[in-house]
Amino acid sequence: MLSVKSSVFVSFASVWVSPALAQVEQASSPIGGKDVASMLVALIAVIVVIIALATVLKRFNVKFQGTKGMKLMGTLTLGPKERISVVQIGNKKFLLGVTPERVECLKELPDDFVLGEEKQ
Repeated sequence: MLSVKSSVFVSFASVWVSPALAQVEQASSPIGGKDVASMLVALIAVIVVIIALATVLKRFNVKFQGTKGMKLMGTLTLGPKERISVVQIGNKKFLLGVTPERVECLKELPDDFVLGEEKQ
């Protein structure tokens, strides 16, 4: 009699627990092989687009700096990390000394100053 009661309890419990086990099985693997493959393809495509855009921007020397009204007229290298530069800002021209530690205005140049290459 005890074995009949226990078998009825086990069969009743298995009916109740079985859907819960099925849900646990489904929850443990929500991403299938096709989903992982499509995610990897999309990731590779995004990386390829980023590399292609970076290459194009570098090739055409595209800069996203607002240098309106400012122009580098020329530079002379004095050493491995030192140089002098002539910069035009608006209508004024400046001779700048540039080192790794600082940039210093050496002299404000006259308005009619022209570099040797620009003379005609």
